[in-house]
Amino acid sequence: MITREQMQTTLIERLFWHTAEREDSKVAHHLFCRKEMDTVYTLDEATLFDFFFHYLREIEVFPLLENLDPQTQERKNIPFIQLVLIFLMKVIGSIPKMEPVWELLLTDELLMSLCGFNAYQVNNGSCERGTKLRKTPMPEVRGALCVDTLANQMTEITPRRMEHFFNRCIERVAQAHVFPKYIHGACDTTLYETTDQFEGCGSVLRERKVKARGYRKSGELKAVKVWLYGWKVWAIYELQTGIPLAIKIDTIEKPDNLHILAVLEQAKENVKGSSVIRSLVVDRAFLDGKSLYEIDQQGIEFVIPLKSNMGATKDARSLALDREGSTCIEKTREATVTHGYGKDKYSEKVVTTLIGVPSLLSCDWFNPEGSEANTTKKDYEPIPFTTNGTLLTMLNNSRPVSFFFRGIPLWENLGASIIDTAL
Repeated sequence: MITREQMQTTLIERLFWHTAEREDSKVAHHLFCRKEMDTVYTLDEATLFDFFFHYLREIEVFPLLENLDPQTQERKNIPFIQLVLIFLMKVIGSIPKMEPVWELLLTDELLMSLCGFNAYQVNNGSCERGTKLRKTPMPEVRGALCVDTLANQMTEITPRRMEHFFNRCIERVAQAHVFPKYIHGACDTTLYETTDQFEGCGSVLRERKVKARGYRKSGELKAVKVWLYGWKVWAIYELQTGIPLAIKIDTIEKPDNLHILAVLEQAKENVKGSSVIRSLVVDRAFLDGKSLYEIDQQGIEFVIPLKSNMGATKDARSLALDREGSTCIEKTREATVTHGYGKDKYSEKVVTTLIGVPSLLSCDWFNPEGSEANTTKKDYEPIPFTTNGTLLTMLNNSRPVSFFFRGIPLWENLGASIIDTAL
């Protein structure tokens, strides 16, 4: 169970590290010579949330929070935005379950005052509902409301409303010039699992490894097929800050490459006027020639790791290993990698060689029709990569990995960091 000290540490890491930069030696010298300060703020969770909510008001996010109200309450005695602010505290504080919310948030007068509750409501509750049915003694501090009420109201927010809210928030953040002018982004998906009772959720059959029972070795895992229920979230985020640029929500069974163009278009719309997306990193799940061709037509350079059984991968690796006298572009990086923990911890130096192999015509799936194109026709002409396409092979102490770069300067400018992200 999360403690208050752990929540405070999380809040400091998430909300406080960018609020100010200072040189402590000059601060100490100022205090010693002048012995005066303008203001002193305590570094507790209430202060951090106060600054955070003030920032949300400055960039006009609070009207978006109010629009999250699903209008499902018949007799509304608590404004919905107060419930949203409490749940926002839960998420930022990394409180994993609803039960600790009562002790960490709902019974704290300072935190609840930021959400619009007064001291009487925190001590005695916002209403008398359920008090006569209690079979246990009333706690000394009852809390502003019940955790079940908070959970039930939050689940009324539909995924479409949440998606719209998130993208509008990114627009406000972009207008505050948080992102750099030229953005290098990455696209990925994540699963959000629910129960089968959640209205509108999808389902997919996946293989999971569980602890085996019976006559098996200790710790042996058994692969079983289970049904997963919930949603899949597509997200494009900025590589330097890790801040999302756009999201798209759909049911859990949808393929990863289905919404890459939609979420990219949404990201461009969100940062329009302040930033431009220059490049995009995606993983193997997005390996679809038709989508990648469309991204290239938009003027966005991309990089994607190729599968080992593809013809382009085999050609690139053979040319990379036999590159004497060729036009391959080569760069080398040496890094120290740490393995293991405790007594088994050790370090080794890994030399990574990046080899760019231009002028390949092996990616016949890279065209407007994708893999559905008939590449065996006599009049079919593959798209040449001599001017702005590169197949790159990374060789190190472990295994070779090949990437498809659309744009020769891309891998030279971004270096190994974009490779690490793709992996």
